[in-house]
Amino acid sequence: MKPPTKLREAVRAASRVATNARQSDIAQTTGAVSEDEPSPGVVLGLRSLPLRIVGFVVLAVAAMVFWRVGSSAYVYEADVALYSAIGALGLNLLTGYAGQVSIGNAAFLAIGGYTVVFLGPQVPFPVPVIVGAVAAGIVGFIIGLPSLRLRGLYLIFSTLALQYLVSFAFDQYDSSTGAIAGHFITAPSLGFATLDNSRSWFVVLVIALLLVALFVWNLARGRPGRAWGALRQNETAAAVMGVNVIRSKLVAFTASSTIIGLAGGIGAYFLQEVSVSYYSIDLAVSYIAMILIGGLASIPGSIIGATIVTMIPFILSSTASGSGSEGGFLQHNLSSIETGIYGFAILIFLYFRPAGIASLFRGRRRAVGRTVSKNSKAVGDGSGD
Repeated sequence: MKPPTKLREAVRAASRVATNARQSDIAQTTGAVSEDEPSPGVVLGLRSLPLRIVGFVVLAVAAMVFWRVGSSAYVYEADVALYSAIGALGLNLLTGYAGQVSIGNAAFLAIGGYTVVFLGPQVPFPVPVIVGAVAAGIVGFIIGLPSLRLRGLYLIFSTLALQYLVSFAFDQYDSSTGAIAGHFITAPSLGFATLDNSRSWFVVLVIALLLVALFVWNLARGRPGRAWGALRQNETAAAVMGVNVIRSKLVAFTASSTIIGLAGGIGAYFLQEVSVSYYSIDLAVSYIAMILIGGLASIPGSIIGATIVTMIPFILSSTASGSGSEGGFLQHNLSSIETGIYGFAILIFLYFRPAGIASLFRGRRRAVGRTVSKNSKAVGDGSGD
């Protein structure tokens, strides 16, 4: 008697997922690459680690130059992009790496921000940020429990319900405390300096982003990342392979919400203002646009997407202030225009570039690698003759 059709399909899918996982593990362990996709380290005659160190040094020097000579307005916009990139990395961890769709990221940002409101006057920075991240992680774990039985559209609705519940709770708190216009946050002190300007914040945000990116990179390359990759391809096949689906999903939701809550706490201190109207569904959509534009399951893509999306309001404001008679219309409709641009950008990238901007760099690197490998092979054959 033949096994049931669903079981046969699950076994075939598990076999494909296992094959891909073994190939990925072999490539990461031995550094082996296929002839069609040579690694950049092989192409340049360097191993990948020195190449990454060189790239990191170049980026560090560029950041230092920008920090020293950039205007205050541009440094401020860079600060916004940096703390937004932290939240985008958290969302990408859940949606890009683990394949769990969520639209409740603004709720976790709000939890981190309002924790600063609750604890900011009593405890020093950065304790409220850390507590807010932990609180967001606990809520993420709780909201992750329904994900064990919900998928697709139902999972989206459950995270959307969290967004409205959190907004309602903090709106009631603002009404009860008389803070209808929001809460003012004093500039924090970090040992030797007070973070009251964009240049001092730039250093702190760069360090925070690097630490979060390193954390996400380690998760993605480790056992959790391999489990999430299997879940993303086929959840049933992952279970057949022995992946603990329950634990993998809960870890993804908890880690993602913790990072997003961390970004919310940092953002509250940076903006020096917390208001429930800020953590709206429009903000959630903007973070979704970040990871879709930059690239799913990509750390550089999250940073690129955050930079692009956070620059849109700056460009619109500059255009509105310098457009004369039309400036009034743009100035009074900036929020609606921004949301429309986010939605349009999401549609464009989903249709024409589903892998995001980060895939452009990967494709160019592979093309260069194939060309150089062919030339090297031809040279080797010629010398052998």
